[in-house]
Amino acid sequence: MDQDHFDLRRCIGALSTSFSSRLGAGASQEYHRRFGIGVVEWRVLCHLATTPWDNVIAMANSIGLDKSSVSRALSGMETRGLVEMRDGARRKREAALTDAGWALHREVLPVARAREAALLDGFSPEEFETLLDYFHRLIGNLPKVEEDAQGRLPQPSDGSDAARSSRSS
Repeated sequence: MDQDHFDLRRCIGALSTSFSSRLGAGASQEYHRRFGIGVVEWRVLCHLATTPWDNVIAMANSIGLDKSSVSRALSGMETRGLVEMRDGARRKREAALTDAGWALHREVLPVARAREAALLDGFSPEEFETLLDYFHRLIGNLPKVEEDAQGRLPQPSDGSDAARSSRSS
């Protein structure tokens, strides 16, 4: 590989961004057209189907979105009667699916499963499990990436270097 260039076709960050953007955009278009929701609302529905009465921070961390996106989605979903909100521990807002939310989840689920089946066409069950393992390992390494980045930040100066350099001039 040429050391003077960064090949984006071999860059995990670039490939994962492209993959995620294209997959999410396609899902959002189909879900919006068919069900009046986007991919963010679908992820919230899925999360609440397995973890009712969870708070916004936990949902955001679980589905990999920022709190403001989850909050906006929940606000619209509450207006539509898909979720019920309540005050939880430490004044954090919690949400759970309503009957209408459950009905929408059941309606979208076969479409989401069909999209995933098309995406995984040609993968064996073993390859699918390996792929899941790779994704979970990559996600698990994200704190190491941030720690590595912190190590490259300039260290704060106490001014002593500047003082020495001005005296020697």
